[in-house]
Amino acid sequence: MALRGKEFLWGASIANYQTDGAENTQWYEWELANADRLASEYDTAFKNVPTVDDFRVAGNDPQNYISGMGIRHRERYDADFDKLQALHFNAFRFSVEWARVEPEPGVYNEQEVAFLKDYIAAIKAHGMTPVLTLWHWTMPVWFTEKGGFEKRENERYFEEFAAYVLQKLQDDIDIVLTFNEWNVYTFAGYIAGEWAPMQTSFLTAFKVALHLTEAHNRVYDIAKMIKPAFKVSVAHNTADFIALNRKVTTKLGLAWNRWQRDNFFLDRTYQKMDFLGLNWYNADSYDGFTVKNPNEKVNDMGWDMRPIRIEKTLVRLYNRYQLPILITENGLADGDDSDREWWLSETLQALENAESAGVDLMGYLHWLAFDNFEWDKGYWPRFGLIAVDYENDYARDIRPSAQYYATRILEYRGK
Repeated sequence: MALRGKEFLWGASIANYQTDGAENTQWYEWELANADRLASEYDTAFKNVPTVDDFRVAGNDPQNYISGMGIRHRERYDADFDKLQALHFNAFRFSVEWARVEPEPGVYNEQEVAFLKDYIAAIKAHGMTPVLTLWHWTMPVWFTEKGGFEKRENERYFEEFAAYVLQKLQDDIDIVLTFNEWNVYTFAGYIAGEWAPMQTSFLTAFKVALHLTEAHNRVYDIAKMIKPAFKVSVAHNTADFIALNRKVTTKLGLAWNRWQRDNFFLDRTYQKMDFLGLNWYNADSYDGFTVKNPNEKVNDMGWDMRPIRIEKTLVRLYNRYQLPILITENGLADGDDSDREWWLSETLQALENAESAGVDLMGYLHWLAFDNFEWDKGYWPRFGLIAVDYENDYARDIRPSAQYYATRILEYRGK
């Protein structure tokens, strides 16, 4: 495929927990238990971010950290898809909520399958290719009570869930992502101890990561048995790695971080992928093992912004794995929409550069389609191409940067 080809996928992504919540999940239980703490930590956590005052009211409010019923996308998806169609999208990534499909072990909710079929039919009716994510961090409470992915014997539960969903939806979808950001989940939940289950054990994190590689590989085989035409991958979180000097410790720091963030998982799974899904938000500059980013431009969450650097990442990973690349997430928290057009412009230039360097690109899915619940940050970060007014019946408003993106999509299509 090529950026200017008719088959190139242009669109955006969501995770359906973030748009609609789900009570029977480990994340919902965690947010209820931690909302007060998260609200009390906002001022300290974001004190050095220039826009900290802009979001202080929400950041200090424990209710901000409760997903509830999200932005009511589940009720309004048809009207939401009207807006995406107006932006000339031809692709849309979403996720299946495991706890809704399988509320108890081995007990499947046929009504949820019917909903998913209607939902996917609406995506297609609006001219978009559905890209399905099977696991976007949230899991049924019953699964985590069994130990979740910490135990190898529990992999079968996810594999059985995946087999059920793919069997039911095989006529509705073609593109499947097994896992979203295995490395963010393992780091935040098992090393940093910031997310559920709030552990700080490198050994447990290693086991979880290993079990996710094994489960991915088996789900790939399951998918191919159900429908050989399925295109299967993951949504893998990565970055650009930059050396600030030639010190031995810096070389070691880069090598370690590339291995633990990319190669550990991808070396074990790339042969069970039909393409490589990539989530990219930042470049990291290393002095030894320490990240020292310039932070000349930062988004509302304080993340360093150098979007042009995605080119280097695409070239590096394509040269290593020789898989077509679908960018499954790429974006920024930008409440006043002052940087998103610049971000998109820089990113699109980087995609052109990467393609000129020989990278086979399948598509670009921006994060995010709509403002929604941003995990442990709650509702205050604004990643959406489409703004959501939480105080006014969740009204949607297409941001100027989204109009710019729509114009560029038409330009690439030659219309």
